[in-house]
Amino acid sequence: MKKVLILLLLPVATFAQTANTYIQNGNTRANEKDYKGAVQNFTKAIELNDKSSNAYFYRANANGNLHDFKSAIADYAKALALKADFTTAYFYKANAESNVQDYQAAIDDFNRAIALGPKTAEMFLYRGNAKSNLKDYAGAIADFTIALQLSPDKAEIYEYRGVAKNNKGNFAAAIDDYNIAIRLNPQKGAVYGYRAGSKASIGDQTGAVADYTTAIVINPQNAEAFLYRANAKAELQDFKGAIEDYKKAASMNPELKNVFLYLANTQSKLGDNKGALDYFNKSIAQHPQFALLYLYRGIVESNMNNYELAMNDFNKSIVLGNRSAEAYQSRSYAKLYAKNVSGAKLDADTAISIDPKNINGYISRSKAKLAMKDTTGVMADLALAIAINGKSDEAYLVRGDTHRDLGDMVAAINDYTKAIQVNPNYTYAYLNRAIEKDKMNDKLGAVRDFEKLIAIAPKKEEAYTRLGNVSNFYKYTSNGVQLFTTAIALNPANSNFYLHRGETKAAGGDLAGAMADFDAGLAKNPKNTAILLKRGLVKATKEDYMGAMADFNTSLKIDSTSDAAALPYQNKGYIETKQGKYKAAMKDLDKAVSIFSNEETFLFRGDLKLILKDYAGAADDYHNAIYLNPAYARALAHSGIAKSYLGDTRGVNDDFTAALKADPNSADTYTDRAAAKVNLKDAAGAVADCNQAIRLNLKHSRAYLQRGLAKIALNDKTGACADMNKAVEFGSKDALAIIAKYCK
Repeated sequence: MKKVLILLLLPVATFAQTANTYIQNGNTRANEKDYKGAVQNFTKAIELNDKSSNAYFYRANANGNLHDFKSAIADYAKALALKADFTTAYFYKANAESNVQDYQAAIDDFNRAIALGPKTAEMFLYRGNAKSNLKDYAGAIADFTIALQLSPDKAEIYEYRGVAKNNKGNFAAAIDDYNIAIRLNPQKGAVYGYRAGSKASIGDQTGAVADYTTAIVINPQNAEAFLYRANAKAELQDFKGAIEDYKKAASMNPELKNVFLYLANTQSKLGDNKGALDYFNKSIAQHPQFALLYLYRGIVESNMNNYELAMNDFNKSIVLGNRSAEAYQSRSYAKLYAKNVSGAKLDADTAISIDPKNINGYISRSKAKLAMKDTTGVMADLALAIAINGKSDEAYLVRGDTHRDLGDMVAAINDYTKAIQVNPNYTYAYLNRAIEKDKMNDKLGAVRDFEKLIAIAPKKEEAYTRLGNVSNFYKYTSNGVQLFTTAIALNPANSNFYLHRGETKAAGGDLAGAMADFDAGLAKNPKNTAILLKRGLVKATKEDYMGAMADFNTSLKIDSTSDAAALPYQNKGYIETKQGKYKAAMKDLDKAVSIFSNEETFLFRGDLKLILKDYAGAADDYHNAIYLNPAYARALAHSGIAKSYLGDTRGVNDDFTAALKADPNSADTYTDRAAAKVNLKDAAGAVADCNQAIRLNLKHSRAYLQRGLAKIALNDKTGACADMNKAVEFGSKDALAIIAKYCK
């Protein structure tokens, strides 16, 4: 880490009148940040009086602020030649030397400044940074420790000492220092990133993910935080989450080292061959001599049946020095499809000699032997392969099931994918792969696999059941109603099929059709709590709050303890908040959080706390919602409103910037920001945000109401009342009471 020193001006001594005038002018220019003008004036002063140490010192400062550090160093040296006990000149010269990476010279000058005194925390802090840059971490830690004795509450010193301890390999001690730095300054995102790195180094990948997430919340443009969080997620086997983060990092900074390589590797593990190929191509463009990249791209091409291209890549990988069993086995597989049987066998033999437990080596060799009509050899190799864990569609399926049972979802999906490549109509492979994709939150992939399975076996009832169990499955298919109409025809007694068709209809806006399906499902099974919940939500949408509460309460009478019970409590709390029953709402939302919370649970409770003017508590709940879903625009916007009541202007700006990044065309977000601006006394800014909200949605009643309130603050009563009446016209009920107050 490099510490940059802000160069300050010192009081001017009295020189000959004309030189003094130029120094005064130079200081004025410098204070106005016109450093070039300052240099010109200080130069004229020196021409008139070349014995003025201060003139050289000031010119050095100005040159430093222009990043002309070599000139600055020369001037500091001249100042010191004229005034040998000029402590500050040694200090600033040392900093300039650090900026040109002459760290040893910097340390020598910091030593002189410290020897002259008076000693300050900054002297030891900057010397410690210079030592860190020379990898003298023990010396750096010693300096940072002295700095802390002189300035014990300075967060950045703990930060820098933590970095030095981390670089020295003392990760636990580094984390201790980062903890203190964060306590003293909780809004510095870089420190969370440093702490995350130390946590990852001791194997705490979950803690690392949490810290990188906080760093991203503080600075959503931090590409490195996304990259490193992806690495941590990959270590936790969260490959889909890792891929999303790698893509985010790559979109922010495509030059980020190894980002495409990591992304391609992870994408390939999920069986997304086209996506993997795209990213391997980019990685090879960046690293054309990296042998493993050609191997991985060749495997992807082979999976896509591009065997000639795969062969080229395997050859290239081996030529570049990759003599692994995987390289030879993979080339063997490609040679089989090129009908180079003897070459395939030779490569398989080589793979097995390198790694006697290489499953695919035996399988490739068995295929070569089959082409050679060596049946005995084929059976022997398959027996060895199956002993290790198999090949062929059935062997892949069985091995996939084993990986699944061991909790290795990615390996399971890869094996099911290979089984499907062997047999594209292999229904069990589609079923099992879809289940594992759903566990990994690859909802789209899971739904597509279930649809493929249904297309192959339309009477397989389990496929419809599993499809309906995918959370929000209807978002990933346009065939939901048709699929579950078919399912109902297969088994009219299955209440869940009515549930899933109703969910699809509700998502498409057919509330009447959804209610009919929910009623039919409950007629089949009155204790189906999932249907009661969904029917309650539709009733709430139609503002039938009494009916919604009845459904939620009925659901809770059936099940009040499982994780699923959190949602009825959550939605009860939401409705009670709308009804002004705040005490009951808080009780139900607290109960929901205690059972199983999601981002919406925290959002609803945060909104209630906002109403109750518990702004700090609201901000905490919104923070939890954002932690669960960093792109949750509503939570980000509402967090901004809470922080506006707390006077946290920076927090407001950060939250709304992130909210608009997540959803740049949200009229609600602009309206929320307008409310925050009113709280921060920026009524004109609030009007501008409402204008933008109205441009996005001409009938946005809340935007008209909020603009009216902003205009009240601007003493524009006529405009305010016109806006409030417009809000009423577009359905606002809240506007009526405000009109009665301000527009008599």
